[in-house]
Amino acid sequence: MKRAFAIVAVLLFITGCMDNEENLKIGTQLLINSDFSRSSSSISPWSSFTPSGFITGVSKQTFRSGNQSVFIESKDLENTEAAVWSQSYTGQMPSMGARLRLRAFLKGVDITSNGLRSNVFVSVRAFPVEDSEGISSGRFFTTQNNVRVNGTFDWEPIELVIPFFPREVDRLEVYLVMSSQTSGKVYFDDVTLTVE
Repeated sequence: MKRAFAIVAVLLFITGCMDNEENLKIGTQLLINSDFSRSSSSISPWSSFTPSGFITGVSKQTFRSGNQSVFIESKDLENTEAAVWSQSYTGQMPSMGARLRLRAFLKGVDITSNGLRSNVFVSVRAFPVEDSEGISSGRFFTTQNNVRVNGTFDWEPIELVIPFFPREVDRLEVYLVMSSQTSGKVYFDDVTLTVE
């Protein structure tokens, strides 16, 4: 009898621990510092990659919410690289099959694209780039060829949906991008990655 009770107690303990691994709730926001305003001296955990011909920075004058935003600027339509703001998420991952939405607000100043692949866009990549069976499809999502961003405009949302969250994901990377052969200035603010 004591042995049966001990086995039941162990099973209940294990089940209780497994319940702590429950799915992320709908509405869970995965990014930190989505309005870039958590601290006036740092936009961490956001980081930038700024190749020659681009300027990346923090604007305390132009923002949608909070008290600052980030921007990418280029005056060179012939640039051959892309400038990027990014953030990694390594916390509890959504369950396989969950739906996620990446939304960012953009403000554009004289944005001009000079090629089929030139654009301002947002992307999400799941890592590793392949699962254990070598499948890489459904692990990268982007607005690059779906939403054209040009001209001068006030704050507008840009979104992408991950309709079916893949399996075996250790890390998500969110990218805010001004690609090659694009000029002008784009501000980003209120960037969210939400479980739906």
